[in-house]
Amino acid sequence: MKKKVILDTLILLSLGALSSLSLPPINLFLINFFSFSFFFIFLHNKLNNKLSKKTFFYYGWLFGYGYFLTSLYWITISLTFDKNLQYLIPISLIIIPAFLALFYGLITYFFSLFKIKSLISSFFLFSLLFGLVEFLRGNILTGFPWNLTIYSMSNSVNFLSFISVIGTYSFNLIIIS
Repeated sequence: MKKKVILDTLILLSLGALSSLSLPPINLFLINFFSFSFFFIFLHNKLNNKLSKKTFFYYGWLFGYGYFLTSLYWITISLTFDKNLQYLIPISLIIIPAFLALFYGLITYFFSLFKIKSLISSFFLFSLLFGLVEFLRGNILTGFPWNLTIYSMSNSVNFLSFISVIGTYSFNLIIIS
């Protein structure tokens, strides 16, 4: 049982970290197709188990922590240039990703509330919840719209021109789906 929990933890942290490779400067967009798909399949398979809502929250938090830990590394690098700011490095390395991962925990928590058995309905619910929580994360507490999934398309000017028609968060929902 303990090995299963450790394996699940490592899988989710790795999927989140892998997903961050889709962001600039690497821009491997196809990684999101696999990481988000495996994350969704992982969650959908866990719906059949009798797991608590806290466990689902933890799953989302782990994915988000892996994602933000590996994609917000530049904050800690920028704090090394001034000796007076070096005390902020642990905060930027651990606390900011942990806080932002709470939003991803909310996605999986609400996803577990519905317990939809249909794969297609579950997929649309997951995408919708992900898009809504990304919108909340970008606007709540003065907003933190960094590292939206849409940023993985930053090299594709043809795709990004579509943002002028439907907006950033709508296109983010499409990209998540």
